[in-house]
Amino acid sequence: MKNKVFDLELYKFQNLSRALDKWGFPTIDFESGFKVIKGVDFEKAYKAGNIRFEDDGIYLDYETHSFKGYMFIQEPYLERYNMRLPKFHIVKCKVIQEFLDSGKFNHRYNFSNSEKNDLRDKESGYLYENKELSLCGYCKKQINSEIDTTRDFHDLLGDFEKVEDIEVDIFGYPKGWEQLSRAYRELHDYTCEECGIQVKKALDKRFIQVHHVDGDKTNNSDNNLRCLCILCHANQDEKHQENFSKGSRNIDLNSFVEKYKKELKEAGNPFFKIKR
Repeated sequence: MKNKVFDLELYKFQNLSRALDKWGFPTIDFESGFKVIKGVDFEKAYKAGNIRFEDDGIYLDYETHSFKGYMFIQEPYLERYNMRLPKFHIVKCKVIQEFLDSGKFNHRYNFSNSEKNDLRDKESGYLYENKELSLCGYCKKQINSEIDTTRDFHDLLGDFEKVEDIEVDIFGYPKGWEQLSRAYRELHDYTCEECGIQVKKALDKRFIQVHHVDGDKTNNSDNNLRCLCILCHANQDEKHQENFSKGSRNIDLNSFVEKYKKELKEAGNPFFKIKR
C-alpha cells in the first residue's frame, strides 16, 4: 500500500482546470513551468476546505494537487489612506490568526502566487492594476524570510519549480512535499505513531504532521518518516521544542492541546503534562 501511495503522479495538472471551473475560480497558466494563480477568493476556498495552513506556508488544494501562495486584501481602502498598499502574508501570522479567529471574513482576502495583483478600492470601486505588495512584518519576523515583495515570492518559487536537480521549495522542503505529506498522513489515518491519538475533523488535520527522523527534509524514505501529532512532534528534541515555542507553531500547539486535552489524557501522551 505504501508503494502505491508514494507512486502518485504529483506533478500532473490536467484535472485541475475542471476543479477550478467547478468552484468558479480563475484558471492557471499551464504554458510555463511555473503555475500562476490569481484572483482566488480566500473565503470561498477556505470554507470549501481548499485552503491549508502548514508550517512552511499557505496552500491551495485541489484534488491531489497543492499550490503554495500568499494572502492579501484585494479590496483595501486605498484612496482613504493615501494609496497605502496592503501587506501580503505567507504564513499564519498574528494578523491572519486574528482574522481566522474572528470568523467574520469581513476583509476580502485573495489567494495568489503572482508577482503583481489588481486591487480595487473599497469605497470608489476603482481598479488599480498590477500592484507589487510588501511582506507583512509579522510574517517576516516569524519565519525570518528573505522575501520582501510579491515579486520575490513569485521569483523564488518559480526558480525552484524550474530547477530539477535540487527540487526544493523556498523553505527547504522538496518539491511536492505537501502532497507527499498528505499522502503519508492519510496512509496512517491521521493517527499519531507515538501516542496513538487520531484526528478526524478536516480542519484539525493540520495537527497531525510528518516528522523527518534524521532532520533532513529531503530524505523521504519510509524509515525516515513518522506520522506524529503536533504535541509529540514538538517534543522530539530541543530544536523542535524551540521551534514550537513561538509563532504560529506555538499557537497551533496550544490550540491542539486545549481542544484535545481529554483525548491526550486518555491516550497517555507523555508530553501532555507539560502543556496542561
